[in-house]
Amino acid sequence: MPRKAKLTSDESDRKDQRERTEKLHMTLESADKLSETAPQHLTGEAKKMWETIVPFLNESGYVINADSSAVETLAMNYQMLREAYESVKNVGILYTAGEKYFKNPAVGIIDSATKVIKSVGSDLGLSPQSRATLIDMANSDDEDETDWEARFGG
Repeated sequence: MPRKAKLTSDESDRKDQRERTEKLHMTLESADKLSETAPQHLTGEAKKMWETIVPFLNESGYVINADSSAVETLAMNYQMLREAYESVKNVGILYTAGEKYFKNPAVGIIDSATKVIKSVGSDLGLSPQSRATLIDMANSDDEDETDWEARFGG
């Protein structure tokens, strides 16, 4: 799997990386932001997740309306994670049927939803490493005074 492209405007980094970052900035400046109102089909925890993270994503300047499906995926998987966890709390990791033990299917849902959340969250700048990259860019560009570490609990 290829390595993710580095975003940077630091003069000590490679010229092609700085040029790619500048081109990204110019492209995203005119792009539509994500709607802060969740799509109608999202409900419950998914809707709350959307409405909580979209303002921060819009402020970052790196997520645009074209990324809405990734944000939806994150929100839906978060809701699945929460519902599956409720099942584990209520039923347990294992349950019995007669004299046999079975693994609660919610355990697998938690596992897969967690992986999707981690992957998509990283793509959106919500992991510590990707957030650090955005923080470094914001600091080196001197365009944004937002304290991203405080905003995202870093």
